[in-house]
Amino acid sequence: MSGTLSSSAESRPAARWSPRSLAGLVTFSFTLVALPLIVVVVASAYAVNRLSGQSEDTVYQAVQLTQGSLILMEELVTMERSARQYQVVADPGLMQVFNTSHQQFNRTLQRLETLHVAPSLATRVRRLGQGEADLVQSIVTAPGGQLSDTVDQSFANLSGQAHALWTDSSHAVAQRVEALRTDARRLQQFLLWGALALVVVSVVLALGLSRLILRPMRQIDRAIHRLGDGDFDKAVSVRGPRDLEYLGERLDWTRRRLLELEAGKQRFLRDVSHDLKTPLTTLLESVELLQDQVVGSLNAEQTGLVRILHASAGQLQGRIDQLIQYNRLQGQFASLSLKALDFSKLVLASLAEHQPALDGRDLKVVRSLDPAHLWGDETKLRQVIDNLLSNAIKYAPRGSTLYFDVRADAQKVTLRVADQGPGVEVGDRGRLFEAFYRGSPPPGGASSGSGVGLAIVKEYVEAHRGTVRLVEGREGEGAVFKVELPADMRGLDA
Repeated sequence: MSGTLSSSAESRPAARWSPRSLAGLVTFSFTLVALPLIVVVVASAYAVNRLSGQSEDTVYQAVQLTQGSLILMEELVTMERSARQYQVVADPGLMQVFNTSHQQFNRTLQRLETLHVAPSLATRVRRLGQGEADLVQSIVTAPGGQLSDTVDQSFANLSGQAHALWTDSSHAVAQRVEALRTDARRLQQFLLWGALALVVVSVVLALGLSRLILRPMRQIDRAIHRLGDGDFDKAVSVRGPRDLEYLGERLDWTRRRLLELEAGKQRFLRDVSHDLKTPLTTLLESVELLQDQVVGSLNAEQTGLVRILHASAGQLQGRIDQLIQYNRLQGQFASLSLKALDFSKLVLASLAEHQPALDGRDLKVVRSLDPAHLWGDETKLRQVIDNLLSNAIKYAPRGSTLYFDVRADAQKVTLRVADQGPGVEVGDRGRLFEAFYRGSPPPGGASSGSGVGLAIVKEYVEAHRGTVRLVEGREGEGAVFKVELPADMRGLDA
């Protein structure tokens, strides 16, 4: 068998990608599902960080431009006032004030020139610096400290340029703020659509990957169900991670072994049945000849012994047939021949057929049978009723009563069979439905049977997706069996 496994493994297509293990497939699936989330998170973090940087830069430039423009205007006022006062009183200290304001003006211009502003603002800053430098040069070089008539106009022009710089700076800041708002809205839309796309992609990937993961598990489950139902003909094939494929190969090996064992069991029972039934048939024929007194007359005592021989041989033949029948029904759930039935009519037919046995033990039957329509296999359901009735007849005391109740609703049909016998011993209840298990003998010390009658009942009831169990009886009742069958088993899962 090991050679078969190796050859099947080597014949697997090499071109098909297959993960080496279920853990590897789960890890790959998790990574693939998490990848879109990682991409969206990273992209969102980058966009938020970029927007935050732009916001900080805008705020910084707004503060610098606003403060710088105001400082320029203030310093121009100070320069103009100190220059005019110096012209009147010729105080050197006033020129010192003028130079200090001039230096502060230049430092402010240099700070503004380092900002990354629009070209129009940069040009205005340069022109303002050039104009201020020309004005200072004209004041410093003025003969006798006398200011020319053009100085007033120059100060007025510089003040206008400084005010225009402040106005343009405010407009530029407003434009940057509006651009930031636009970027923020775009980022919000990106995050929204990214989240929606992430949900869709994650769901699609999760569904696809879960199907990829669960497909080999379903294949294994179906293979196990087939083996459990006795279907050994179809090979087990599992496609997926290598460890699950190996499990499928082991299941297929198990299938082949079960097939060999089943074939061996069938051959054994065939041979045994032939070896047993051939002499048994001869024995029955001989006993019948004696019963018919073909070979000579029999006295009353001999006739009684022949009757016992005939009954025992017939009982033995019946048990051999039942044993062979039980072997054949193993794993034959799918072979049910379903049709619409009235379960109560099957009970009536079984009671009529067993009437001689009932009369022989002087047994009465109390029955309460509702119309009970269901879908089932007539032959197998009839066998269920026959076996339960035979069991009740076997264990019921002579002259007692048997009870048959059938109830039905839209979902299920219930059969209750009770006798007035001694009931089932506590030690026998757990193994009552096991094949070949023989519990305590019936009253009188007779053999308790072959031990397959109730096993057949269980097999056939479960084949109809029903249940059978031993339940507590009412006062005066012995063994009570309750069978529940679905009214329509056609849509039930096997």
